[in-house]
Amino acid sequence: MTLLLTAVLPLSSSAQAPSEAVDLVLPRPLGAGETAVIEIRLGALARGQEVTVTTASGMLLGTVSPFGLRAGEDAGTYALPVPTDAIGGGRLTIRLSISQPGGSRAPTRQEVRSVTLKVAPRP
Repeated sequence: MTLLLTAVLPLSSSAQAPSEAVDLVLPRPLGAGETAVIEIRLGALARGQEVTVTTASGMLLGTVSPFGLRAGEDAGTYALPVPTDAIGGGRLTIRLSISQPGGSRAPTRQEVRSVTLKVAPRP
């Protein structure tokens, strides 16, 4: 059985503006053989929309591209590994964006329900 420790931070209204960032804190320092993982719980997305996650400095952490969504249903929960060098002082600042025709924008609370930073065993 694998134990995962989490620090759950739901998106605040301040995360709605494209220039705003989401600050996450590790629940504890990483130990030997452990890694950090961002878990993103998505609500309903339109067909073809993707969620891109970058650090505040612009390093791409990953893109979530849900496939086979049913209209109006939650898109699910997705995990993205975090490079150790992206975390400073036990903190990680990320930016989330939703792709759409004509560009991208910040997600709404209905689209990105929560962002969780977890400590997990390294695969």
